[in-house]
Amino acid sequence: MNKKYALIIPDGGADLYRDRGRSPLALAHTPYCDLIAREGVGGVMQTLYPDLPKESIVAQLGMLGWAPHTYYPNGRASCELLALEDIRLEDGDLAFRANLVRMDGPVLASYNADYIFSEQSAPLIDRLNRELNEEFPEIELYHNCDFRNTLVMRGVGMDPRCLHCPEPHENHGVEFDVNELIVGTSAEGRTVAARINSYLTRSHQLLCSEPANMLFPWSPSRAFHLPSFNDHTGFAGRAAVVGSMDFLLGIAKAGALDSFKVGNGRPDTDYAAKGRKTIELLSNGYDFVVCHINAPDEASHMGDLGLKIKSFEQIDNHIVRPLVEHFQSRLEDLGGVMIVPDHYTNHTAVCGNSTRVAAHSSDPVPFVLWNGRERDAIRSFDEDEAVNGKFGKEPVSHLDLLQLLGVASCRKVVAKQS
Repeated sequence: MNKKYALIIPDGGADLYRDRGRSPLALAHTPYCDLIAREGVGGVMQTLYPDLPKESIVAQLGMLGWAPHTYYPNGRASCELLALEDIRLEDGDLAFRANLVRMDGPVLASYNADYIFSEQSAPLIDRLNRELNEEFPEIELYHNCDFRNTLVMRGVGMDPRCLHCPEPHENHGVEFDVNELIVGTSAEGRTVAARINSYLTRSHQLLCSEPANMLFPWSPSRAFHLPSFNDHTGFAGRAAVVGSMDFLLGIAKAGALDSFKVGNGRPDTDYAAKGRKTIELLSNGYDFVVCHINAPDEASHMGDLGLKIKSFEQIDNHIVRPLVEHFQSRLEDLGGVMIVPDHYTNHTAVCGNSTRVAAHSSDPVPFVLWNGRERDAIRSFDEDEAVNGKFGKEPVSHLDLLQLLGVASCRKVVAKQS
């Protein structure tokens, strides 16, 4: 019988903030995460790099075995586009993440249009497509979810690094001229930038009376390709991803992993549905299931400490508890359960009016692993306790996560990243 494995990723869960010496993770009531800590081993893991963006796609590519320095696609947009059905990016095309934002005159007032939901935003994207498709036939606009969209420019055949695109989450309160929002750094880049800026100007005119009154493209990227997960890692079983974020569903599609979109990317996500789907898959032929929850990251960026703590408690009760109970009743199936945030999203930085990306720090994140064979002295799952674990002295690389969990062979992963 095949062993079963689960990887739980509370996005942005680690935090430098301390209240009377305790992090949000330590302040949360998480008896089942703590049980895994007591019954297993823990430590710290390095998931980010000084020369790559401090973001989830970098961390989670490596966590799933693909070295980011080899496979990061210049930006996240082409990865997010893969999450949508029947839309293919050719090698000569460019994709941009296109936020719906709110401008107050020339000032960027909200990078997510005050977190507009899909019910309001999808009709705005439909309207732009109806009005502008004939005028700009080479530009396509697709709605992902809430404020997130993908803009595709066909047949560009250009290195995306020839375009400078300010990131909206890094530029609250900054004035922008929509006519010159995108800047080309080469002759070809200037031509492409001028065309996109014309499209943005027309979009701004059409949306001028809406709560989301402008498109803000960023993170240009080319087509995203990965070797299949099973070939790359040597894992012979069936593997799947449960989540809601398009970048992760795109990684799954590129890497030939099955994926199931459950919940949303907000703190009000359906935690119980994520937990049920994870158990369902493990019970019905899947040997490795990744469950991703974006709620802690979003709560951090909202500056809501209580909501971040509550998200951990929801994860513990609705996802970790069912997993523990599932394996306690069938210990012979237990290969490993690991809980590990992908990066830090720091409450203190957010409350100090930091930019969104600056709230992500590169500190090694805590993790716990329960495999029924190993145990160390740690008693709870949090940042300060993790350093006392078996893997707490020196951070392990996220490229070693699958080997540590038991899913992949070291030889396979190392051979493919070289």
